[in-house]
Amino acid sequence: GVVAYGAKPLSQQPQGDRPERFQRMSKDAENRGLAEPFKGVTTDGNIVPGLFPIRSTGVSTEPVRKAAGAFLASLTEEQRARTTFPVDDPEWRKWMNQHFYVRQGVRFMEMTERQRGAASGLLRASLSAKGLKLSHDIMRLNYTLGEMNNDNFEEYGEGRYWVTVMGAPSDKEPWGWQLDGHHLIINYFVLGDQVVMTPTFTGSEPVVARSGKYKGTVV
Repeated sequence: GVVAYGAKPLSQQPQGDRPERFQRMSKDAENRGLAEPFKGVTTDGNIVPGLFPIRSTGVSTEPVRKAAGAFLASLTEEQRARTTFPVDDPEWRKWMNQHFYVRQGVRFMEMTERQRGAASGLLRASLSAKGLKLSHDIMRLNYTLGEMNNDNFEEYGEGRYWVTVMGAPSDKEPWGWQLDGHHLIINYFVLGDQVVMTPTFTGSEPVVARSGKYKGTVV
């Protein structure tokens, strides 16, 4: 929704001030978060031991590896440089639900049709049918939110979701990918035939499109 910072909500702030303000807010949030030592997966600051032991699942992740390779191959050299990070890079920790966050990687709205197809192929290979539909519907409802905010597609929209890849897609070495955007964050870690999707964030506002391009979409 509309988030207020200071006296005026973002929708009432001067347009020219927003990019610089968003950059500063994003950097401040990153600095605060990365200053805290990485602990692991917790709900209250205390590590849950043994939550994700390393073990074989017997379910092949080869389709995911191939889809990630196809996505990376579809990018230009410059896009690939922005999108790929070492497997232990702090990029894993750089995600945020808020729409203003300045994200890394390549976003759907800047991709060619072929690149978007490859990115969608990565999601399709990685997620269940239910998870894929939920992800697409959240992205569509972010477009609806743009319509509801006077067609503000500078901040909202179905294409404002960024993809990054950590490590080289491999059948043995650890690697993974991240989808980061408003109301939809997926961290997808792969080791052999094992996948861990934590942390993941799904939400939406609105949850129903009652009008507009995606009228009838519900999450």
